[in-house]
Amino acid sequence: MNGIEVRSATPSDVEELAKLMAELGYPTTSDNMAARIERLTDREDYAIFVADNDGAVAGMIALSVIPTLYRDDLDGAITALVVSSSFRGKGIAGLLVAHGERWLFDSGARLATVKPSSRREDAHRLYERCGYQHTGLRFTKALEGLGG
Repeated sequence: MNGIEVRSATPSDVEELAKLMAELGYPTTSDNMAARIERLTDREDYAIFVADNDGAVAGMIALSVIPTLYRDDLDGAITALVVSSSFRGKGIAGLLVAHGERWLFDSGARLATVKPSSRREDAHRLYERCGYQHTGLRFTKALEGLGG
């Protein structure tokens, strides 16, 4: 894509990643984002890539692989995907998904899943265009209050 390079996220991307998380609906500080990225650095089962548009972070994708009891292969997951509002409509999300799928496959995953919020209809359309199928529901529960 013209002027767009997908590369691994670096510590210098922290501020832009925090802004992207806010656009996705998960406001955070640069310090919190830095701590999250540090926890994930050097893990072979997790990756964060950014779409770099001539030095500007236009979007990001985060991915993970995990072994399961129900399959021999690893399961792959897109855990976060967001394109900055100022760069949307340019094919960046599809580029990030394709790059992420390659990383998942190279990491041993043969299945990729994504769990977008039920209210993100634009994301649903994107994933369908990328070949993903709606296969079920997700249920979530906050585990706060279980601490002792």
